[in-house]
Amino acid sequence: MSKVLYKIAIEGGAIVKRKFDRETQNCRVVNSQVLFKILRGNSKSEIGTKLNFGDIKSIEDFKKQVPLSEYSDHENYIERMANGEKNILTSEDVEYFGHTSGTTGKQKLIPSTKKSRKIASKYMALLTNKFSYDNFKENWNYGKGLMIADIVMTTYTKGGMPICAATSGGMNGIRHILPYLYTSPIEVMKIKDKEAALYLHLLFGLAEARLLYISGVFVSNILDLFRVLESKNQDLVRDIRRGRINNNLNIDGSTRKNLNKLLTPNASRADKLEYEFKKGFKGIARRIWPSLLYIATVTGANFSIYDDKINYYTDSLPIYSPAYAATEAMIGINPYVNKIRYVIIPDTAFYEFIPIEEGTEGSQYTFCLDELKVGKKYEIVITNYAGLYRYRIGDVIKVVGFYNNCPEVEFLYRKNQVLNMVSEKTNEEHLTNAIRNTVKQLNLNLVDYTTIPDNSITPGRYIFYFELKNNIYNYKAELLEETLDREIRNSNLAYDRARNNKKLGRVKVILLAPNTFNLIKESLLNKGISKNQIKIPRVIINNKNILSIINKNKM
Repeated sequence: MSKVLYKIAIEGGAIVKRKFDRETQNCRVVNSQVLFKILRGNSKSEIGTKLNFGDIKSIEDFKKQVPLSEYSDHENYIERMANGEKNILTSEDVEYFGHTSGTTGKQKLIPSTKKSRKIASKYMALLTNKFSYDNFKENWNYGKGLMIADIVMTTYTKGGMPICAATSGGMNGIRHILPYLYTSPIEVMKIKDKEAALYLHLLFGLAEARLLYISGVFVSNILDLFRVLESKNQDLVRDIRRGRINNNLNIDGSTRKNLNKLLTPNASRADKLEYEFKKGFKGIARRIWPSLLYIATVTGANFSIYDDKINYYTDSLPIYSPAYAATEAMIGINPYVNKIRYVIIPDTAFYEFIPIEEGTEGSQYTFCLDELKVGKKYEIVITNYAGLYRYRIGDVIKVVGFYNNCPEVEFLYRKNQVLNMVSEKTNEEHLTNAIRNTVKQLNLNLVDYTTIPDNSITPGRYIFYFELKNNIYNYKAELLEETLDREIRNSNLAYDRARNNKKLGRVKVILLAPNTFNLIKESLLNKGISKNQIKIPRVIINNKNILSIINKNKM
């Protein structure tokens, strides 16, 4: 059955790819058609009446009549929709509200409709499969994948609408075919405790010797999985040998009973795993899953600090970053395994792009999909099928090429994850480059990091909070600050000027106790964020919860 479903998905993906190839040849026309479909479909909604969608005859009309917007401009409308009112931002009924991760501030509720979900799912379910198959077909075995996903509905609105992570909504839509594609039973995807869920993903994944790939929303999820494998390997071997889940795992009795029914004792597999675990965990993935071809997960940009650690466990298996998606829209898809770049998908939303250049911060001028230039950076603005119009999602991308006539982009950073004390604008891209170089030069084992601007002294400075696996001595802590400061200066010339002019002081590094970032993840989880959507905020100016955890865990 798994092979049949894969073949159907790959053949379906081939159909989607042919359409995708046609549409990327003519992206301007396709993308403008999307805009007018959205405007016609919602012209009788409250917002459509207010902004006279029916009178809009051109893209220029649209730009004149509809202002650029942020979440605060939609918030009151969304609150009314959440309370059960209809035909407000969209004429189509809302299926569920997507929860953003809350990395850059408070969590937002983003409406999702049947139309917006289906448009995204054909790319996620079919075209990413097709590109995966095209890149790895020589060794493809139609085996299952270990998918770290969840379908936890976090809560409901006053009007009874489900609120969940966008990924949860997508997984729920294909729940009936999950057992044929993935090793984890659906019960595992419903478990709220992050470590218990990862343990069970591993328990069922380890039983599948012919595992084809491992997939998670972010590369940090994959790293967490391997860390649980290393720390709990003896328990996993014992549970596989006995065919039962150990009593120490934090799950309820009903879930335990249902999952135990799906397990059978497997002494030979347990022996094989035990033998490999005793050799150590460098390259463990290839040794316990000889057919494993790749890791499918979002990486690049600020996630790339995790790649070296993943490579340690996988012996540098290819990491395929298949898609660039936000709760607001499915934005791009990656045809390449060996590159992290995304082709903007012309039919998922209407796109505009604000140029990012020094001195143009207040620019309201936007470019269309066919007007972008290679090497230039832009902030993305979307108009989607679910009620967001000229909406600034806060993402900054760089155009790196073209697929047919459609831009290929790299994601760079989130606009509000920036340190900006004297107009130096040190963003995630600068920080990632500097930290990666520092860690490499000093041979440090970084677990994770975050930062804060510090104006308590003059001149001001950046404080970095690092959790390291190494113990470092005082002289090396001093060297760490010197090296990191130098690397930020190399990465961001505006920071370098500010340091030369004594407008900023040298960075301060504060080391954190082991497990601090796990505590931060737990606090984000308690806010209702999907456990697989958690991202560590890189700048924590206003996040009192995280600051409180950090202050309690300084070394």
